[in-house]
Amino acid sequence: MALAQELYDTPASRLDSFVAQWLQPSREWKEEVLGVVRTVERFLREEHFQGDRGLDQEVRVLKVVKAGSFGNGTVLRGTAEVELVVFLSCFRSFQEEAKYHQAVLRLIQKKLWRCQDLLALGLEDLWVAQGAPGALVITIQTSGIEELITITIVPAYRALGPLAPNFQPPPDVYVSLIKAHGYPGNFSPSFSELQRNFVKHQPTKLKNLLRLVKHWYLQTYHPGSS
Repeated sequence: MALAQELYDTPASRLDSFVAQWLQPSREWKEEVLGVVRTVERFLREEHFQGDRGLDQEVRVLKVVKAGSFGNGTVLRGTAEVELVVFLSCFRSFQEEAKYHQAVLRLIQKKLWRCQDLLALGLEDLWVAQGAPGALVITIQTSGIEELITITIVPAYRALGPLAPNFQPPPDVYVSLIKAHGYPGNFSPSFSELQRNFVKHQPTKLKNLLRLVKHWYLQTYHPGSS
């Protein structure tokens, strides 16, 4: 709790310095993590996934989006967890995503175990995590940093298509979302770019505030978490 106490003792005029000293990751650490992420992204974009288990087509990756803290620029030092949202050609509606989601996860999982670049980096484990939505979780231990790097891959339907600046989703997207009758959170990754961009292009002051709030929460409610 030392850092939390130090935060409480820090005057408002020195909060930016506190963030820079304790919460922002170093350039070298971040580049090490992002180097692993880029390897996974390259695999996803270049690999040919032949559909099976009801998928009668080749599954192509349309786009890979870094979501969460790494995507929006608010990652905390020592938190080597990255979420990748993968928009796929085989999902042409929210209903198709729900129908084929698990099959796609198993398809990608089978291919990842054969990725020599990831094995060379230090692939530790790879499993399908059930949830809303289900995801593929990779853990990698590199020689460059102490932390175990965790990459979560979430397949998603590209409901919004290419996004332009100040993009506003058309109403029919939300109509189709409601008609899909999914479980809460199931289709949230389809809107990950909107969520990321809402924070990514905000001033540094706001990003620092988000880092402070996350740090306070972790120290207060999850003592010992990074």
